[in-house]
Amino acid sequence: MSATLASPKRLAIALTPVVGIVVTPFLPFVSTPTFVAGIPAAVVWMAAMVAATVVALQIVERSYQRDGGAALDAAEAAFDAERLAQGADGPEETRGEGH
Repeated sequence: MSATLASPKRLAIALTPVVGIVVTPFLPFVSTPTFVAGIPAAVVWMAAMVAATVVALQIVERSYQRDGGAALDAAEAAFDAERLAQGADGPEETRGEGH
């Protein structure tokens, strides 16, 4: 896998729980009085999708870091810091204050 954060595999992993949340109104247990341990099944489903979102984002983050994302993030931070330092010492137009 590449060190690009928005790779197709990472997007698919992150979108899986989102699809589960979006299809919730169309699931059969939402329109029927179904309970799981005394809690409406739709609430249990949404709690599971929230937990799945956390897990999916953790998988994406670890995959990104494993593939060299930390080095890319550090390089981007250094570039941004350099650009900000140049903007603070440069003409007024480059600082974004051109009123």
